Amino acid sequence: MNAIDPEEETAEAAVPRVDRVEAAQPEVAPSADAEPLSGAALNRALRESQLEINAGIHRLLAILVTGGVLYTCYFASELILPILLAIFFSLLLSPLMKRLSSGWLPRWIAAFLLISVSMATLAGIGNVLYVPAAEWVGRAPQVVRSVTPKLKALMRPINDASKVGESISAITADPAKASQRIVVQTAERPSLLSTTPRLLASALAVVLLTYFFLLYGDSLLRRTLMLRSTWQQKRVTVDIVRAIQNDLSRYFLTVCSTSLALGIATTILLWALDVDTPLLWGALAALLNLTPYVGPIAMAAMLALVGLSQFPTLGAAFLPAAGYLGLHLLESQLATPLALGSTIKLNPLGIIIWLMIWGWMWGILGLLLAVPMLVCFKIICSRVDGLHHWAVMLEK
Repeated sequence: MNAIDPEEETAEAAVPRVDRVEAAQPEVAPSADAEPLSGAALNRALRESQLEINAGIHRLLAILVTGGVLYTCYFASELILPILLAIFFSLLLSPLMKRLSSGWLPRWIAAFLLISVSMATLAGIGNVLYVPAAEWVGRAPQVVRSVTPKLKALMRPINDASKVGESISAITADPAKASQRIVVQTAERPSLLSTTPRLLASALAVVLLTYFFLLYGDSLLRRTLMLRSTWQQKRVTVDIVRAIQNDLSRYFLTVCSTSLALGIATTILLWALDVDTPLLWGALAALLNLTPYVGPIAMAAMLALVGLSQFPTLGAAFLPAAGYLGLHLLESQLATPLALGSTIKLNPLGIIIWLMIWGWMWGILGLLLAVPMLVCFKIICSRVDGLHHWAVMLEK
């Protein structure tokens, strides 16, 4: 017998064991659907990532365009403001323009009559209010001196609290910082001679632009429609322009009417309370009512100062401001919503933020133009695909 090597025996015994293990494992046939499913999932993931990248690019472009528009509006205000004022004046006068030009009267004569009547009306109102306004401007230092003791009496508790805070801060302050001096240099104000020609030029530009917008507004709309390629784009453009014309004309007429009624009611109230120059304050109440929230607060503050300068007691001094606020509450919560209806309802928070932006950029004119621009923006967003969410956010 041949001797068997132990290592060969072990190797031979291991071979059938491996065969048995391989035989015990079931054979898995390759699935025909495995590769197409993985490819579809990969394509879906690629499409989703591409959509996310495109959405991010669109958001970035929107932010850049918005920043560029605001930058241009801030630094080109002297060019943009006359154009916007002329557009809004032409929208305000467009219903009368249509009625006058629909008959035998030519368009250029109708536009000239409307501009002439509007300028004569504004000049007449300014002539009537110039004398009392100049009188109050001359009395301003005297009014401030008479009101200051009463304001100090009202602010005495707050002053006492601030003195306590100052004493505490003085105790805990650093002596090295207390010895530092701060010098404040006031900026030079532009003189009247340098600003008057620019104001006259801007006023003349507004008048001329308003005249030409009234005269060529319809032809400009027709030429704009010729640039649109499809019928759907033309229809959307006409819908936006007509909605802006109708809604803004209605808004302007309603707000001007309610502001005029508020001014008349304020004049009667102040006349009954024996306040000096009630017609001036009534006209200011009507003018400041065109700016929501900011105008009424400023008007109430002015009437409070007038009352403090004229009446001896605090109750009588604050009565004109309280009466005006009551009239304004009736106008803003009852008369204007009933006149406007549900067509123009804006979110108060959106209005305040919009007023802050354009008031910071353009001052008083920005406050006057902010709400009409917000109405136009809401109309455009409600009729353009992809911007409906902005219109929903701006609704009340």
